[in-house]
Amino acid sequence: MKLVLVLHAHMPYVRGHGVWPFGEETLYEVMAHTYLPLLQSLERLWRDGVPSPITLGITPILAEQLGDEKVKSGFLRYARDRLARAESDGKRYRGGELEPSANFQKTFWENTLAGYEAVAHDLPTAFARAQQRGQIELITSSATHGYSPLLGYPEALWAQVRSGVHAYRRHFGVEPLGYWLPEMAYRPAGPWTPPLPGPPAGWRPGVDEFLMRAGLRYTFLDAAMLDGGETLPPYGGGKSARVAPTNSTNLSLRLLEMESGLRVLVRNRETSLVVWSADYGYPGDGAYREFHRKDPGSGLHHWRVTSRAAGLAEKAPYDPEAAAERTRVHAAHFVSLLRNLAKSHPEGTVTAAYDAELFGHWWFEGVRWLELVYRNLNQQQVLRPLSARRALDGEAVRVRLPEGSWGEGGDHRVWLNDATKDYWRAVYRAEAEMLRAAKKCRGERLRTLKQMMRELLLLEASDWPFLIHTGQAAAYARERYRQHAAAFEELAAALRQGRSPDSLQSLEELDNPFPEANPRLYLSKEGLW
Repeated sequence: MKLVLVLHAHMPYVRGHGVWPFGEETLYEVMAHTYLPLLQSLERLWRDGVPSPITLGITPILAEQLGDEKVKSGFLRYARDRLARAESDGKRYRGGELEPSANFQKTFWENTLAGYEAVAHDLPTAFARAQQRGQIELITSSATHGYSPLLGYPEALWAQVRSGVHAYRRHFGVEPLGYWLPEMAYRPAGPWTPPLPGPPAGWRPGVDEFLMRAGLRYTFLDAAMLDGGETLPPYGGGKSARVAPTNSTNLSLRLLEMESGLRVLVRNRETSLVVWSADYGYPGDGAYREFHRKDPGSGLHHWRVTSRAAGLAEKAPYDPEAAAERTRVHAAHFVSLLRNLAKSHPEGTVTAAYDAELFGHWWFEGVRWLELVYRNLNQQQVLRPLSARRALDGEAVRVRLPEGSWGEGGDHRVWLNDATKDYWRAVYRAEAEMLRAAKKCRGERLRTLKQMMRELLLLEASDWPFLIHTGQAAAYARERYRQHAAAFEELAAALRQGRSPDSLQSLEELDNPFPEANPRLYLSKEGLW
């Protein structure tokens, strides 16, 4: 049986837009707990000759931030500050029950700073190096994780896809073949009516057609897209209302192909639930570090999950050695689960797909668990871990897939609801204006138009409606999308008036991703339809 393990790494654009409780510090946390430890784990596996063909999606907007000098210097300040806090906790808790955790934290942040120096403060290049030596495969996504099925104009979706390809090429030096659909959201070809007034109704190509014409050859979808059953965590919940394809039986372990030729690997249920499930997923084990309780003085994590029923004040002290032992147990259990699947489906392909930030950030021990999984896999002959590209060889089953996502109910309700309608109105207004401006703008006004494109791409990020819906950072998300919409309109007004906007340089410094931004992507004659 083939095993394809996929990690989807994504963070919205937070550079220069606040620090806490949601902003740059969140990015620094994930760099320290997920991306850098993953690189260090890959280095150990490579050194020991253990194959680890992870398929890693780094969204373009995340790669832009990881390679940004302001982010790099900010991360160094953050890591040094955390080391100082850990040292202070080590003195404060000496001889007490939290001393093992404080000492562990000190070692962790020392290793973090040393590891960041070892990769010359350049995480994208370090991941590119792992791909160049054949250890992992990197895939791309839309430029800013725009929610594909609901973007109002074909040109807007084309700009998201092509800008993502351009950014990948700049960061990693080759052309991508794989693509992570933002929120695993898909819309087939057919008549489309916008959910709110603005974009025209009419026939729209399928999202897969955009990917194929951009040179991309495969993607991933949720199992509920095939069987119409329960949508999977982390965003799933409840039955999907869709009607499953008539040929959906046992297809989740098969290689699929859409009519456009785009190949599809389907996210597996069993491997998703043992990791993501709130009831019996690994991260909920009582020995693992508690994410939500922080030290009131240092802000560091010194407690363990203990039990789901325990309130934060009842959490027991974290024991790093006990957590490490549970990680070994859970890695062995996961490989045992895979072996059982292989007995039932020896010719099948299991696609285990997760948000990368689960590992290390939310589940602190998760990156070490991943490393142990590959070490265990290397000691058996039944399972063949492969990158997604290598797993695509062979006969595929032709399917027609319905519209949907990996969100609650399998539809768009997480991103489109009463609380997010104003967001989509702002998106549709800006998209329409972008198409008009792209047709008229020439010469010296191109610089303004390129910044308009950046603001539009940032406005279209699926993170803003998601954060509003979940309430995790609703106020921040509303502020962010309104800022980008206002910046876009200010630039557009200057274009309409034939002048250079006073704020252009400051906006370029604040919102600086995608130096190759190409407004011609919004011209129908330069696009596809």
